[in-house]
Amino acid sequence: MGARSLVPPIARPRRTGRAARVVDFVCRAGRSARPYPERHGAWSIAIVRRGAFSYRTAATGHTHALYEGWLLLGRAGDEFECSHEHDGGDDCTAVELSPDLVEEIARAVPGCGGTIFDVPVLPPNPRAAALIERLDDPAAPDGDPDELALRVAHAVVSQVCHAAPRAVPVTPADRARVGAAIRHIETSFATPLSLADLAAGVELSPFHFLRLFRRVAGLTPHQYLIGTRLRRAARMLATTPRPVTEIAYDAGFEDLSNFVRTFHRVVGRSPRAYRRSDRA
Repeated sequence: MGARSLVPPIARPRRTGRAARVVDFVCRAGRSARPYPERHGAWSIAIVRRGAFSYRTAATGHTHALYEGWLLLGRAGDEFECSHEHDGGDDCTAVELSPDLVEEIARAVPGCGGTIFDVPVLPPNPRAAALIERLDDPAAPDGDPDELALRVAHAVVSQVCHAAPRAVPVTPADRARVGAAIRHIETSFATPLSLADLAAGVELSPFHFLRLFRRVAGLTPHQYLIGTRLRRAARMLATTPRPVTEIAYDAGFEDLSNFVRTFHRVVGRSPRAYRRSDRA
């Protein structure tokens, strides 16, 4: 068996402002690629836009699994390794900003303060994902990257500060079961998915699966499913001219009014307002 290859990610700067920078990272590594030490070049909030990978922090030695929509938080100088259990690589978009700016935002969030990037991985944040999708909107190609960065950072810092602590350790087998359920949600989000069905898919009782999923993902399976549907809807709204009603149904919402209410509550504006402008 030959030596495993090194496949470093490719950085593609997308937007640069005075206080922040937006960068796409394209990785084509797969199961045959060898993990190797990397280092965060700046304080960053990255969202996984495609694919899945494992992230191991050098400081703690802990390994975290990331899937589409998940968030990776990095501090400048922190070392890490990434590995892949599947072929095809992954694509991420990172918002890079100064530590002073992160700390300022943290001080402005009620109940938050101090350094908040001690938690390196977060479950999906539909509001932050919707803001990132605005970068692909051809009607708003000149959006202010600093404004985007601040809004994304505020949404993520609020999530960090209000997240429930996960003190109970999880095993690789636990992560594998939840990972399989997450992949099923990501590929079948437009179809009805019940707790019982998801639990049966990984051979667990609904009660055990619910507790395990929340412990690993930080969300309940239903919350994860709704967040996935909202992310996919935001992507379609930002990149296609399709009618809102059609997008709602294709994203898995059976009722248009429920979609509009949920989207407005999470993203902060109606689907039509989100599509029209990023200035609302």
